[in-house]
Parts: sequence; structure tokens; C-alpha cells
Amino acid sequence: LGAGLGVLTFILLFQDWLAKRPRLLHTIRYAFLVYTVVFIGWYALAQLSVVNIFTFANALFTDFQWSTFLMDPMMFILWSFVAVSLLLWGRGVYCGWLCPFGAMQELISAVALKLKVPQFELPFALHERLWALKYIILLALFAVSLQSLGQAEIYAEVEPFKTAVLLKFQREWGFVLYAVLLLAISAFNHKFYCRYVCPLGAGLAIPARIRLFDWLRRHKECGKPCQICAHECHIQAIHPDGRINPNECHYCLDCQITYHDDRKCPPMVVQRKKREKATRLSSKVADSRRIPATEVSGEGA
Repeated sequence: LGAGLGVLTFILLFQDWLAKRPRLLHTIRYAFLVYTVVFIGWYALAQLSVVNIFTFANALFTDFQWSTFLMDPMMFILWSFVAVSLLLWGRGVYCGWLCPFGAMQELISAVALKLKVPQFELPFALHERLWALKYIILLALFAVSLQSLGQAEIYAEVEPFKTAVLLKFQREWGFVLYAVLLLAISAFNHKFYCRYVCPLGAGLAIPARIRLFDWLRRHKECGKPCQICAHECHIQAIHPDGRINPNECHYCLDCQITYHDDRKCPPMVVQRKKREKATRLSSKVADSRRIPATEVSGEGA
């Protein structure tokens, strides 16, 4: 797990270098998502849950003991990394790279796009309002946890993590049907569950608002008038005015690939054409200063 988190840290720190090499970045990303599903999820059983947040909050107000959290080393290491990443990059690092169920959805979506499965996106105005749904679910579960943590854990089955990851779909048919249905929807609507339902994502977004850095680069033309990144963002985390909503961004870095693409991004295209024009002009000047070989031979004769 430490090695995997080290690789992810390298990716995040050198994201600009990787974004200029989209094929390499996509290969690394999808390989890491497979690692997240297979190792972090099915092998290490380190799928985080909103219940973990409630447990931590409850411990802070009662009898906090480190030994309670050190009982599961994998979960402790992962939570520690997530806590640091929230401050540096925001919630997107966990939701976009380290969540096994989220990785399942993204891999299914990638296959669906390859197979040209029709995609259904909601209008941005409706999509923006549906963001609130997961926060409402989070608040409802938190209210229940104040009364009974055990009862909150039951209602937290709105998360399909236990079924799809911890129990590997070996459960009663109702739970399996719910998890499979959410995965199936992701083939037509990218990460539907993560965007509108997940209370864990909502819980991580709240402390992530105090992140220290803004690593995602933007041009002044983004959103005014260019909408390329907004249309290409599968998670629809980019507002029409070009702003990236850090509470919803899953840090896939696709917008950063476009940012550096001098064949797609309009400001970068302009810069490339200026460079090419300058190169052509300098070549013409250099050619004009050369003495033709025929003239040289004539002078010699």
C-alpha cells in the first residue's frame, strides 16, 4: 500500500509533465485504477466509508484512543494519506484514484466509451442542483449517528461498498442488485453514484475546502469563450464560466491534458502558430543571407 501511495504521490507532484504525455498518463491512470480495485479493495479490504467519518467524529467527542484506529493498519495508512491529500489537493485524489467502487465505475465507463455506448448527461442546471443530494444524505446519516452509531451503519448501506468490495458481491440478492444497478448506470452516465449519491464524497468535500494549493492550471480564456474542457469533463465539475469546482472534481487530469495540448486548446494553438510563424520567418531570413553555390563557383572562376 505504501508503494502504491508513493506512485500516486509521484503522479500528483509531476502532473504537468505527465499531462504533456497523454498516452502515458492514461496508461498509468487505468493501471492504477485496476490496482485500486484489486489490491486496495478486494485484497486489502481498505474501502473507506462514511461510517469511518462518524466513528472518528464520535471518538473526538467521547474517549479518543489511537489504538481503536490502529487495529486495521491498512485503513489507518489510507486514512492518513487521504487526510494529507485533502489539504494539498482536495477530495478528488481519493474519489478519483483510491476509491475501489469509484474505480470500478470509471473502468466500466471507459470500456463503454470504447464501445461507443450512448452517454446521457443531465443539463448543467439540473446537474448542479443534484450535487446537493449527497450532502442531504450525509447530514441525515450524521443525525442518526448522533443517536446511534449502529443504526447509522445500517442506513449507510446506501453505500454499495460493503457489497461490491468487502464481500465481493457474495450477499443477499437485494444488496447485489443495488450495487450492480449502480455499476450498470455508470456505463451510460459517468460515475452517477459518486456525483449525486455518495455521502463519503460529500464528507470529504467539506474539510477539503481548506486545501492549501490549487494545482489545476487554467487559461484566462477558459469558459470565456472556450468550453472545450467543460464539455470533455465526464464528471461535469467545470462550470460554464471555466471554474473548476474542487468539491466535485475527481482529479482525473483530463482538463490538464487539454490545457497543454497545442492542437486542441485555443490559447495553446495560438502560441504554437506564433512559434511556427517565427520559425518560418527566421528560416527565410537565414536562407536570404546564404550565398548561392552557383555564385560562389562563378566568383572562383
